[in-house]
Amino acid sequence: MILGGAMIFGFSAFKSAEVYSGKKLSPVMVYFHGDVTDPAEVADESLWTTTPNEGSCNNVNQQACSQEVDELDLNSNDEINPSKIQLGATSTPQGYIPTRTGGTSTSLFKPINKGATP
Repeated sequence: MILGGAMIFGFSAFKSAEVYSGKKLSPVMVYFHGDVTDPAEVADESLWTTTPNEGSCNNVNQQACSQEVDELDLNSNDEINPSKIQLGATSTPQGYIPTRTGGTSTSLFKPINKGATP
């Protein structure tokens, strides 16, 4: 009985934190839908959406693939909101990976890039 009460209190505390901060406690993945060899496309926030891409985002920093963002960093089309997160592109021998260049978001920058496909 005491354990049940503690669990309810614990879950309520997380819900209260979410309501108080106005933020979801779980992040959202956005995926790149463009040409990984074009820096303008990697930096184009509208090409980063919640729709999964065909790539295997394996954390090899060679080509753009996905990012973890806060749900509040998205616009109504489920794309990165450029006022919240502004992107740039950094060159690699196999293409480009995203960099954060500005915006009002306080979420950490968490790109999950991929290796080049042969």
